[in-house]
Formats: sequence, structure tokens, C-alpha cells
Amino acid sequence: MLSAAQSAHAADEISSVVDGHQLRITVSGPSRLAALLTLIEGAEVSLRLFYYIFVDDAVGITIREALIDACNRGVRVKLLIDGFGTEDTSDEFYQPIIDAGAVFARFHPRWGRSYLLRNHQKMAIADGSSVLLGGANIAQSYFEDDCSDAGWHDLSLRIDGPDVARLTRYFDLLARWMQADKPKMRTLMAILARKSDSTGPLRWLFGGPFRRLSPLTRAVKADVQKASQLDMIEAYFAPNWGMLRRIARAGRNSAGRNSAGRPSAGRQGAARLITASKSDNMTTIAAARHCYRRILSGGAQVFEYRPRKLHMKLIIADDAVYIGSANFDMRSLFINLELMVRIENADFAQQMKAFFAEQLHDCDPVDRAAHLSQSSILSRLHWLISYFLVSTVDFTVTRRNLRRL
Repeated sequence: MLSAAQSAHAADEISSVVDGHQLRITVSGPSRLAALLTLIEGAEVSLRLFYYIFVDDAVGITIREALIDACNRGVRVKLLIDGFGTEDTSDEFYQPIIDAGAVFARFHPRWGRSYLLRNHQKMAIADGSSVLLGGANIAQSYFEDDCSDAGWHDLSLRIDGPDVARLTRYFDLLARWMQADKPKMRTLMAILARKSDSTGPLRWLFGGPFRRLSPLTRAVKADVQKASQLDMIEAYFAPNWGMLRRIARAGRNSAGRNSAGRPSAGRQGAARLITASKSDNMTTIAAARHCYRRILSGGAQVFEYRPRKLHMKLIIADDAVYIGSANFDMRSLFINLELMVRIENADFAQQMKAFFAEQLHDCDPVDRAAHLSQSSILSRLHWLISYFLVSTVDFTVTRRNLRRL
């Protein structure tokens, strides 16, 4: 059996070429930090970074100094951060980057809206041809592998190739919108819709508070619904009941029909979910456990990641792989600004399925019997209230207020 460290090291060897793009997965914390520094230090013309959290600690200072060095060697640097995620970090921390010549802005420029609409994206783009994306923010805890309550288990994906230029153009439009005197919500939604891809083996997909489904949510919904095999690793898991039904039914599209001519039940394990047993917010864990019964009853398998806090966001639906910033909850699917890349390639999907299988060694299975044994009246009430807070109260209040802006 592989240890958590061995599993992360094996994942650091995952690479593939898709439609002329070089892809490389990095999982261990030190390797992910090294990958980010390599991207920054290798930039010759431009650097564009957006992070939800970028704090004043050892890692934050290291990245700040690397960006200052880039400015000093003539690289054009733009750094965008989310106002809510970085509200505890003062402007003084970023001032040395600004003094070195970087463009700096916080999302959202109008007071109050940042508490409703959060820009949860994470990306670092070098020279318009290389990008590093995933779930990790700029803080020391996101790059630690000590299996304590401090560190997060996550992954990063580096993509080198021509389609990164499209993401660069999106970034510049977002930066221009953030710096406008009176940025309008409908303009932001138009940017997200226009820059999301609807075809191709490599697609940039953006989420946000659209009146209908965002391009990201629409694509995920379609892939989950038709998947014959579905593997998911989700740090936060609290979708609506419709999405839970789709997950529970995964595999039925290829399972054939029974003697009565009706669709037969999906194969056991056609849908597999790894979610968190440790987090920075126990309400999210309780909300996820409220969802287990629905997908377990459909034949899905559920596992909880054991060694440390889980921060990964990964979906593998047949040959389509999603990696990026979005969790699988109502805020991520319907409200937050999110970025996921959808990669459709059999070889890459097969490698990621093998990676998923390795993660199972560090998980506790949650079958129907085990879940029932934990389902005391008080536990079920706690899970229900947590799910209600995460999926209903936050979602409803935020959506209602955003429509007034």
C-alpha cells in the first residue's frame, strides 16, 4: 500500500500531450511550490496571476519577492486578488510589488459586493503560453505535506501550449473590468460567457452568478449525466438534489437494459466520490455527509480522505477531466467566479483514474451500513442543518442580493 507521500510522488510523474499542449500534474506541496516558482522565474515577457488568497507568511513573501525579481528583469507583472479572500492582508504587504512596477488590483472594487460575490479562481500565466492552475492559494498551509491539521492535500496542473493565449485574453478583460470606475455585473457575465469554450479537447470553463446555468455548470451537468464511469475528489461537496441524482445514476447509460426493456441499475462503483474527513470548516463535512445517503442508495461508492485536510477539485467523467478552482457545492457551481479546465483525452483520463485509485489507499470507505451506523438522530439533524446553511441559506441570500446589484 502506498503512503500519502508515495502517492503524491507518483502523481508528480503524471504528464501527457493533448492537442499540442504539454500537461503535467504536481501533487506534493514542495513540488507544487517549486512549480510555481519555476513558472515565475522562467517568465521572459509577462506574468499574470490571480489568487483568492495571497497572505503575508513565508510562502507569500517568497512569491512576492519572486514577482519583484521578475519586475526588475523587465517582465510585465499583473497581480489580481480577491477582496474577501485577502481581507486580512493589508495593502502594505503588496506595496513592494507595486513599487517594482506591477499592476495590482483587488476584486471587488465596490464596497460590500465582495462579501456576496467572491472570485475564487487561482491561476499563474507566464508569457501567454504557460499556466499553472488548481486549488492552491498563496499561503504556507497549501504547500505542506506533514499530514497535520495545518496542511492541505491538493494538486496543480501546468499547461504549455497555444490555447493558454485564450486564457490570457480573459485575464486582461477581467483586469480591465476590475479597474473600471463603475464595473457592471452584466459586463462581467458577458466576459465569462464569451471566454468559455464550448468545443475542443481543451476547454476553459468559467462559473459565476448567471441567471441560468454558467458555462462551467452546464458542461459539468452534461458530462455527469452521460458518464458511464465517474470519479470525483471534492474538498467541499454539497450540490443540489438534481446533481446528486445524476451522480447516483452514473453508469446506467452503458449498463444496458434488463429483460423488461428498462434501463438496468448502474454498475457498483460506476460513481466514486472522495471527500474530506478533515477541513477548516466542519460544517462543510457535515453537509457532505447529509448527501451520502442519496448517492449510496444509487450504487455510488463514497470515501473520506484521512491523512490531512483535503483541498482538491477533480472530476473524471469517462475521458473528460476537470481540474481547477471549483468545489462541488452550490456556491462554487452557481455563484463564485471559478475556473476549470476540461481536458478530453483518453490517455490523460486513464492516468488520472490511476491517480484516483492511488488516493483510495488513504481513505476510509463509507458504505451504506457504515453510514447508517453513524446516523443517529442528532447526527442526521446536524448534517441536515449544515446542508441547509451551506446549500440553501448562503445560496438564496447571495443570489437574491446579487440580482439587486
